[in-house]
Amino acid sequence: MNTFVIEEFFVDEKNACNFYTVRVEDRDTSETDLFYDQFEEHADFKDDFGIINALIGELGVRGMRLIRRVRDESKAFALPPESLIREAGADFFENKLRLYYVPLSQNIVVLLGGGIAHEYVSAKPPTAFWDAQIFAKKILDARNDAYFIDGNRLLSTDNEYPIIIY
Repeated sequence: MNTFVIEEFFVDEKNACNFYTVRVEDRDTSETDLFYDQFEEHADFKDDFGIINALIGELGVRGMRLIRRVRDESKAFALPPESLIREAGADFFENKLRLYYVPLSQNIVVLLGGGIAHEYVSAKPPTAFWDAQIFAKKILDARNDAYFIDGNRLLSTDNEYPIIIY
């Protein structure tokens, strides 16, 4: 994975949390859109995909405070989370899909790629998980060099868009 860009995915002034995505520079489609293209209409994953899509909408409105994590074990995390705070009233442990993300603040999340939660009987994390860790490390390392956070917006340090990460 070489150079990639950060683009808007679900950004609105009214959102409590705005979502961005990554796109490898020489590709036309973002990693999140590839996930949507693969699973949105897939009969075997329709409900699982629907939960993730609805969760992104709900997090946009209510914010990332809904996600409850006991500890941070990596740089990239998965939607849906194993649990949300009680007021959200849902657990998603049985969801067969994962869409990875890196939280930059309570108000800004960068969605990465995703796929089937555990593709193999060995229960090893899928390739999309490891790719997400690489994206996340580069995104976190580029803070203040390539981008900065202004409230619930991600802005380029050089006022050029999209935000380019090397």
